[in-house]
Amino acid sequence: MLVRKASIMILLLSIFILSNAQEIILKPEIEKKINLKTEKVKIGEVVEYQTFPAVVNEDPTLSYAVSSPVEGIAERVYVKLGDHVKKGQILLTVYSPTIANLQANIEMAKVKLQTAKQVLEREENLYKEEVIPFARYQAAKIEYERSLGEYQALKKALSSYGEVKGNSIILRSKVNGFVADIKVINGNPVNVGEELMRIHSHERLWVIAQVPFEITKDLKIGQKVIVISPLNKEIIGTLSLVSHEIDPKTRRNDIRIVVNNVEDSLKPNLFVNVKLPLKSINGILVPLKAVFQEKGKYYCFVKSDNKVILREVKIAEKVGDFYKVISGLKEGEEVITDGLIFLKTQVFGGAGE
Repeated sequence: MLVRKASIMILLLSIFILSNAQEIILKPEIEKKINLKTEKVKIGEVVEYQTFPAVVNEDPTLSYAVSSPVEGIAERVYVKLGDHVKKGQILLTVYSPTIANLQANIEMAKVKLQTAKQVLEREENLYKEEVIPFARYQAAKIEYERSLGEYQALKKALSSYGEVKGNSIILRSKVNGFVADIKVINGNPVNVGEELMRIHSHERLWVIAQVPFEITKDLKIGQKVIVISPLNKEIIGTLSLVSHEIDPKTRRNDIRIVVNNVEDSLKPNLFVNVKLPLKSINGILVPLKAVFQEKGKYYCFVKSDNKVILREVKIAEKVGDFYKVISGLKEGEEVITDGLIFLKTQVFGGAGE
């Protein structure tokens, strides 16, 4: 056993040629054998997150009641409870005596207008030929304008009820969603403003999480938050509310994240996780595993071609898996992240903190 250990040490010592205490010339075949890995030093931003459990809720502003603007009878209901509906899809039609009377009045007004127009055209020609006085022509013109006004007023009254076909009102869905409640069947009487069904949209949802009070003080309304679904899919949401009250049981604050549920990845009452950014740093960044401490100083091994150079570095702070570097490294340099133990042994002889 001792012979085997000695052989390994001899092998390790034979694979490096030290030009000085700060630099190691590394043979390619040994680089592969000790599984040496590197990462590049970069300039950028790194964010540290903390994850909290949350639950998906409906956005109550996207739930609306379907009602009729006029009294009548449910002529035909096209959907049933739980059906998915698209924006603009017909939900039901309502036959209305009010609409029927209005349509009849419009037809009479239309005939009256056509007659008034014919009289006006005839009187205008006679007036131009000086067969009749101006007063008679003027009376015909006034009658035509009155008939036109009545006809237009009736048409406007009809359009105020929404989409009309024949003597019925057509009620369509205002959003993509599903039928959450339905209170009407074919033949039921319908009153003005009465809720006939309710449509919920899940295009936008609320995600509610409870977080410690000390974290909420650093949160800002409008900031982006990552929501993680049970399928491990990340969805970007926007922080819209930080509650002013502490939950008496959990001693935590409720926060609300608004999510656009474009791909229908989330459902109400689904348990998810949210990742909140706690802090971030900008500057020259180096991976944590590339930095080690010896005798109160911080070092990295920098790889340049077949050379490995020991470099002292000064670090500012740690966020996530990175240190911010104050000095000692430049953007684009390659630092050793795996295989450090062998390099440290060659430089420091195995001693260190």
